[in-house]
Amino acid sequence: MNRRPLLRALATGTALLTAGCTDSLPFVADPPTESAVFESHRFEGPHLVVEFRDDADVERAVLYNSATGEEYATVDRPPGEARFRVVFPDRMETYVGRSLHVRAETPDGRTTRWIPERVHGYVDGVDALPDGRARFAVANQGDAPLLVRFVGISGDVPNPAVDVQSDSFDRSSFDLGPGVVGVGPNRPLSPSRSDLVVSPGEVAPFETTYAPFAFPDGIDAADCGGDERRGAIAVLHASGGSASYTFRYRLDGDPISVEGKSAAVCRGADDGDAE
Repeated sequence: MNRRPLLRALATGTALLTAGCTDSLPFVADPPTESAVFESHRFEGPHLVVEFRDDADVERAVLYNSATGEEYATVDRPPGEARFRVVFPDRMETYVGRSLHVRAETPDGRTTRWIPERVHGYVDGVDALPDGRARFAVANQGDAPLLVRFVGISGDVPNPAVDVQSDSFDRSSFDLGPGVVGVGPNRPLSPSRSDLVVSPGEVAPFETTYAPFAFPDGIDAADCGGDERRGAIAVLHASGGSASYTFRYRLDGDPISVEGKSAAVCRGADDGDAE
């Protein structure tokens, strides 16, 4: 029996079957790159705005925490850009500092963009007001919106607030409120407390709602002798961490009582300068 034709036939059949299977496999395209989908991103007040390329077919945009996988917000069929709220001063909450990423879902697959989250509150110009409160400005030197959770003035001042950088400070149980209110162009216009949000690169003026330069337990002439003192002012970031600065100041003039309060101040308190 001649087996060669049979073997040739089997080989040919196998080749045909293999070719048929190969032709029927679907083509799997590579997922889109970040640069092919995302154009840019920016912060506008409490919002994150993400822009997509004109030729990108984005079916869904998702803001999420890459460390935990928690999804914060979704925009379906964004029209060229997606806007996400990331800061909520009315409930003292912010997504900044939570490993923010935006995932874009397209017909060709998914791609993501990392959103930088650095904030840094720098304080300048600590001034004592006639009623013992303090006025100063907070500059956000970071690249994400800063939510001011609290500003505390401590150190060598007559009525110090809690020191947020002390070892005993418990951030998780802190509930004293922000301790400040915006003034001038930063005066809050609604209970949402938009004054507490400082955009990247901007400077916002504040006043304390407590009186660090007032003497709550009595005062005498020696307290207003004009000696140089050193205080500390710290900004507690709602996103985590804090920034602290020292400043020098003097209290002089005549001791006087604060109207409507059981406290006294020095009539002529000098301005302080943060270091």
